[in-house]
Amino acid sequence: MSKIQIKFSLLIGVLSFLIAMGVGKYANDTATTMMKDNSGEALMRIAEETVNTLDREMLERYREIKFASELPEMRNESTPKEIKKQVIQKIRDSYNHHEWIGYALPDGTVDIGTNSYLEGKNVKGRPWHPAGLQGPYIGDVHDALLLAKLLPNTSGEAIYFSDVAFPVKNYDDKVIGVLCTHLMWQWTREVVREVSKKNNVEIFLVSKDGLILTGPDKSERKNIAELSSDLVKELTQITSSYQVSQWNNGEKYLSAYAISKGLNEYKGFGWRVVVRKNVNDAFKTSNDLSTNLFIVSLIIGLLGALVGILFASRISNPLSRLVTIVNDLKSHKENIEFSKTFNDDELGNLEKAIKELYEEKQKEVVLKMKAQEDVDIALRIFDQSIEGILITDKENKTILTNRSFSELSGYTLNEIYGHNPNLLSSGNTPKEFYEKMWNDILTYGKWEGEIENKKKNGKLYKEHLRISTLKDDKGEVLYYLSTFHSTF
Repeated sequence: MSKIQIKFSLLIGVLSFLIAMGVGKYANDTATTMMKDNSGEALMRIAEETVNTLDREMLERYREIKFASELPEMRNESTPKEIKKQVIQKIRDSYNHHEWIGYALPDGTVDIGTNSYLEGKNVKGRPWHPAGLQGPYIGDVHDALLLAKLLPNTSGEAIYFSDVAFPVKNYDDKVIGVLCTHLMWQWTREVVREVSKKNNVEIFLVSKDGLILTGPDKSERKNIAELSSDLVKELTQITSSYQVSQWNNGEKYLSAYAISKGLNEYKGFGWRVVVRKNVNDAFKTSNDLSTNLFIVSLIIGLLGALVGILFASRISNPLSRLVTIVNDLKSHKENIEFSKTFNDDELGNLEKAIKELYEEKQKEVVLKMKAQEDVDIALRIFDQSIEGILITDKENKTILTNRSFSELSGYTLNEIYGHNPNLLSSGNTPKEFYEKMWNDILTYGKWEGEIENKKKNGKLYKEHLRISTLKDDKGEVLYYLSTFHSTF
């Protein structure tokens, strides 16, 4: 072998080694970055799911007290005190998150309290009473004051409450009292701790002012700035995010956070849910992958150098072709040219594998575009149908309507969402009519006929209505589909 051949072979070998290491490093950096991003996004999803769970739970508590304040037994001033007490005691005993429910008169005197707590006491100095006289009230977390000495504390943890209050009005719309519940904060701890245990992370529920409402390691009632001054400035953001933060215990954590913005009529308190995981644990998989990719890249580089020295001329073209393919993939080129036949060696098999992956990816893109087109068409048909369409869940609560429904009834989706469609009832249709209608629906899975309903503006109109059920594979009702058009 001539000197020039040796030099050329060595040159090709070195270049093969460097290319292999370069591609490996690029793949390593890209994969590591993606996995770290995935870890951060996973923590962020946990934070968002926790916020959503807390918001849904608070909305349910809000609606429970709103419903109770509107019960006939509470609104009727002639209802015996004992009957009212039985009503609120039943609610308290049915839901363990209500630690105390009380009914206070306009002057602040507690007329009725579950388990007789605070009866006769005056609570007009508590924020919930004057605010509850004016309208619905939800108070942020606070210490148990008057009830602290009365309530049993089996958990050994500090007792905190969040108040929900509604005015109680008689049938003349006059405020005759305030119905209030002290929600036990323990339910929030349980939600947070369950999510924390399930995902092997640490979770802090932080108030808008930075006070830790629920957290690990006796951190409750501390300010988040005491634990991580690096994270505090990030919590002023109004969107969910994640970052690697330095905490004051000297450790670095992958920290993600989400902000509560409330749900429906519950407007929220601006709580922040912070989820953290030690960077060594959070990035363990990506670090291991980085090490493995480096080793693989090194091995491939050495093999490439050896093959380059032995078969410089043979591998130069396939290697060049691979570099071109990798660059085309990197630049997202639409049409990538592969070899029509592949050598029965490592490079040939590698190019073949890349081609197969590329073709599968292209098929996926086409399928996704087709699926999106189908979805767009279905949504367009739904929204542009000349017939009004209303869909309810299995409990007959409205979850979706189309544009024609709003045009015919006057109600938007936001106005009727979660309501029973009987909101549209004219009040003139006999009870027996509805009983037969529902009997047909439950028996035959459908019903069709004419019915008189009332628009949002109070105008009565007749409509031709069809109702059918949508069921799962087991025959269980999932949704009710109603379509109608006005017969004037």
